[in-house]
Formats: sequence, C-alpha cells, structure tokens
Amino acid sequence: MLKMQTGETRVGNSALAAGLLAAMWLLSGGALPLAASSSEQSLRTRVEGLYGALQQGSWAEVEKYLAKESRPTFRYQEKKPLLGYQIDSIKLDPSGNTAAVVVMVPTLLPIAPQPILKPQKTQWRLVRGVWYCEFSKPDPQAAQAAFIAPSHPQAHAPGLRLGSEDLKFQYVWVSLGETHGSEMKVARFPFTNISNHNVSLAEVEISCDCLRLKTQQKEFKPGEAGVIEFEFNPSSLQSDRVQALTLAVVVKTQPENAVTKLTMGTALVPDSEKPAGP
Repeated sequence: MLKMQTGETRVGNSALAAGLLAAMWLLSGGALPLAASSSEQSLRTRVEGLYGALQQGSWAEVEKYLAKESRPTFRYQEKKPLLGYQIDSIKLDPSGNTAAVVVMVPTLLPIAPQPILKPQKTQWRLVRGVWYCEFSKPDPQAAQAAFIAPSHPQAHAPGLRLGSEDLKFQYVWVSLGETHGSEMKVARFPFTNISNHNVSLAEVEISCDCLRLKTQQKEFKPGEAGVIEFEFNPSSLQSDRVQALTLAVVVKTQPENAVTKLTMGTALVPDSEKPAGP
C-alpha cells in the first residue's frame, strides 16, 4: 500500500545511490536466499541497477542495462524519474537464458488522492553471461508504459523549481542499512536555511505508508538549521526473502515554490534470515 502526504523533488547523485545500494547488498550476504541460483542473483543485481538508475534519472546509466536493439526506443521517449521501486518476482525460463521480472512502482492516478503500487513487467535476456532488459518489439508507447511513472500534477505547476535554493541539505540520500523483521528505524535529513527570509515546508509527500513524518516544525528563519525526520516501520512490508528497498520522499518549500527529492534505502531481512545470537 502506498501513501502520499505532501511535496516533491529530484535526487541527482545516482552514483552515490547505486554505490550505497550495492554495499547494502554485499553486507546482507548477497541479498538473496541461499536457494537462489547464481544466475538469478546476477539478474537481481542487474534489475536493481536498472531501476536505481531510473529512479535517479540517470538515463545514460539506464541504457547500460538495455538490450542493444531496445536502446533507441528508450532514448527518444519522454522520461521522468520513478518515485521508488520494489522487486516483486523474478522467474527464469527453464533454458536459463530469458526471464520475466515484475517490479512494483508507486503510481499516481487521477482518480486516487494517493499513489498505488503498480506492477511493471519486463523481459530479460542473457547475452554472453550478462543480463539485459529487452522490449518484445520496438514499441515506444509500450516501453514508456513499462518504465515511466506518471508525473505528479505539481510537476507542471507554473514557476515550480526542482531543487531548493533556500534550504541547503547536507545530503539527499540516507542508508538505513539492514532492517530485520519489524525493526523500526529513523532517517534524518539535516539542512540549513541559507536564504535571507523565512522558509516553510509547505508539503512533504511520502511514497509509502511504511514511513511517518516526525518533524513538527514547518517554518525556519534565515540561518536556522533544521532536520526532516522519517520513521520507517517495515511491518506492512511482508517478505520471505532478503531484498533491497528504496523509498522516495518529496519536499515542497515556500516561498520559492521548489521541490526537493529525498531518498532512503535499506535491505529488508526477514526474521528467518536474522543471524542467531551468541
């Protein structure tokens, strides 16, 4: 289930995000059950890389994960970063050379005030030991439907700016490390008002009901430091296997009418995978 509550943004450091996610996967022992095949492990890593690049809006990086014949289709379509993603299933064909992957992506619909998780199905092919995502045929509309989440209505608001010039965030990506079972964690995003006027947090839009905004203060004076805090509660995200999860939060500030995207990542570890105590 998804819950959006306020604001919006775009994160720009795809290299940092990808690096931190890769580190979390390594620390979690490969982020896969022991029963998974090495081919499935390598495919999962490629899927994470593709969707991580899509979320960060790193289009050149995305093409590294696409089959050669599929790249032109993606290259000439309208593109917007995803709000987040979560791998739902990976099914390898008996031959081991092709696979179907389903990823859940937060999607905004005109008839719904809050986003819903929508499945996105992609096909993958093993080429000389490397997995590539491919389109069944060069259909730009199908490709766009497979990858591009609908833009938020506010993204087209007159005068809206991407990235705040009034609030200087220390960082826009936070790693929560491993989250075991129903363990609760807090993500903190410190910032400073570097403008010469008061700045207010007009909206804070959350991409998952597993997050709760803890920050109560809404207005900050010139030179004042603050922090936006989110409590992460994984109890609603039931999973029987270790998996990486990326969550996006969007903050809208006034009077500059700007949106900033904050992202946090974690490796969900079910109780069954939790290391035994001494």
